[in-house]
Amino acid sequence: MQKNGDLKMQTEAQKKAQKKANAQSLMFSANYRKNDIEEGQRLKAYLEASGQSANSYLKELIKKDLDSKGV
Repeated sequence: MQKNGDLKMQTEAQKKAQKKANAQSLMFSANYRKNDIEEGQRLKAYLEASGQSANSYLKELIKKDLDSKGV
């Protein structure tokens, strides 16, 4: 039985739908470690102040960069 704070159990249909969605997507990530944590904190503060998600902000930056390079 689930307790408070635990994730809900997924039904088989939900698991199948999630697996299909994952197969149709790409995921990239960025980790800020001890030597560059200040840059990560700057990014976090900017995102909070501007109300943007990290995903939308990074996708916009990457698109602009690739477009400018003709990729």
